[in-house]
Amino acid sequence: EHPAQRPRRKMQQAMPGQAPTGHVSNAASQAKRYGALLDDELKHDAEAGKMAFAHGRRRLNSFPVMLGFLAPWLTFILSFSMSAFSFHYAAPLTTTLLLVFVLLWCLYNMPSYRRGWKQSPNDGFYPYYLICTVFWATALGWALGDLVFFRYMEPSYEAQRMVTYIEVNPSSMRLADGEVAPTRGGRFQDAGKVYFSHDTILDLDRAATFKIADVYCVAPIRNPTCSENCGQDFWAVGKNCCDEDGKNFKCGDAGNKLAKSGLRLMESNDVASYRLAVLSAASKYQMVSPHPLFFHWVVDPVAEITVWEKQGFRRFVLAMLGSFGASIAALYYILKTHPDWIH
Repeated sequence: EHPAQRPRRKMQQAMPGQAPTGHVSNAASQAKRYGALLDDELKHDAEAGKMAFAHGRRRLNSFPVMLGFLAPWLTFILSFSMSAFSFHYAAPLTTTLLLVFVLLWCLYNMPSYRRGWKQSPNDGFYPYYLICTVFWATALGWALGDLVFFRYMEPSYEAQRMVTYIEVNPSSMRLADGEVAPTRGGRFQDAGKVYFSHDTILDLDRAATFKIADVYCVAPIRNPTCSENCGQDFWAVGKNCCDEDGKNFKCGDAGNKLAKSGLRLMESNDVASYRLAVLSAASKYQMVSPHPLFFHWVVDPVAEITVWEKQGFRRFVLAMLGSFGASIAALYYILKTHPDWIH
């Protein structure tokens, strides 16, 4: 061994834990590569998080959610309003044709929308849901609106359209030549509201009934001052408001002494049954009533019409609120069971 190499070997032996210079450079390069890989992975995770956030925002798009709620609800309100109120009364044929057109259009397009849903569950479900809810909203709105119309609104419209008579003597009337004649119902066929003379009464002792499932009650409206040649064509009526023999008559405002008015019966389906009750009274009490007219016995006919209208509008508000809740419930259920349909 050359003498000059001995000090270098001694120094290496004195520091046995120190790595050679080549090994230090290799470890540093490996650390740099590891750090670069870690940075790339962090960047990849950040990009994936951004994409997931953007995807989540896209799925929670508010427009299809609002349309899925508003379309059936507004359709129900529109169909209910058309069939329940004055539009139906003024244009019944137009109302029916419009609603039928909407239902037929939905039925015609429903199979194709269903096929689109089956072929593409995510993209096709939304239009299929809309057309189904619009169909049922139209059908239910029409059905419930018709119930309100025929029960409350049509009678009020008819009563307001017909003629109002004041100070009518239900038993006798004086003709132009001064002759006194029986008051006949044929002269008041267009009567909607009748305000009778102040001495008019209900003859509850000659009330009669006709029963077919319900009890149809009738009582004569007459002037007690008439003693002979008296007409008997005005009748107070009601359903299930007296005993089967006509006693205990409580129809309308029969118990109110201030009641001197009649509001014309508008339920045409009940007229035949009331006519049979009049025939029963005529045969039992030897009365003649060739042209019977039927009235609800009330204190104020105008107030009674207002009550009918308020009942119709109250049911419209209840139906509107109920359909609001039903639309929200249906949409919530769909969002839970089909969360991928909102694009």
